[in-house]
Amino acid sequence: MRKTLLYSLTLLALWILLAQCFIMRNRWSDSKAYGVFKSKQVPLVIHDTLINERHLHYAVCGPDSLPTLVFIHGSPGSWMNYMKYMWDSAMRQKFRIVAIDRPGFGYSDFGKAMHLQDQCKMILPVLEKLKTNHPMFLAGHSLGGPVVVKLAADNPSLFKTIVIIAGAIDISQEAKETWRHIMNVRPLYWLLPGAFGPSNTELLYLKKDLLPLQEDFKKVTCNVLFVHGDKDTWVPIKNIAYGTKMMVHAASIQADTIPGADHQIPWKNRDRLKEILLGLQ
Repeated sequence: MRKTLLYSLTLLALWILLAQCFIMRNRWSDSKAYGVFKSKQVPLVIHDTLINERHLHYAVCGPDSLPTLVFIHGSPGSWMNYMKYMWDSAMRQKFRIVAIDRPGFGYSDFGKAMHLQDQCKMILPVLEKLKTNHPMFLAGHSLGGPVVVKLAADNPSLFKTIVIIAGAIDISQEAKETWRHIMNVRPLYWLLPGAFGPSNTELLYLKKDLLPLQEDFKKVTCNVLFVHGDKDTWVPIKNIAYGTKMMVHAASIQADTIPGADHQIPWKNRDRLKEILLGLQ
């Protein structure tokens, strides 16, 4: 019994240690990121700004003489999810690329999850500051989908097109997931590795945050492009029909379904997504 207890405690300690490691937090130090980008001869500038006593961390690649493409990651995630797009020569020739650590992830006060509406209040001033005379495009994956909808609703003239990639915007399509409530209680929360802790919390928030978002859809007046996989079992493709019905004042709405794609489009279908993004006008 003592050996079993010791073995169990050792495994628990290792699991908690793993939960705190940089890999599970899905982030690099700024110095490492600069080093990797330098080795690839890709320019990079990393910013950390303070908004309402909270940090917002984001990376910029490319000159402001180009149209701006902003990536908003899903849950969990970080700006690093879009490094390979930043490294791509075709993407860099067309866009200044911005990738953001959403509040609670990366180095944007890691672990402190926020409601969707509060996240947008932090992100929007940064995007307004980045605005130039060239078009700005906003792409959000998964939970980043409702984030880009809210951002476009809060400043309708800022973006030319929002791209909703496997976006979770329809509350009726959200699973109940009772286990998330259980795992959000301490000390069970501490067993969730790395970024999965704040992810679990904000996904619980999302089930409530999608309700007030219903009033924001009609405020979206820019172009809207849906990108979704027909094999997505995490966020059903029916979200496209819901968004199309709700965004009645959008300048245009288009949908690009990727056959055979699941929820992980930015990584598993990078070439196809890149092709779609390069087609933005």
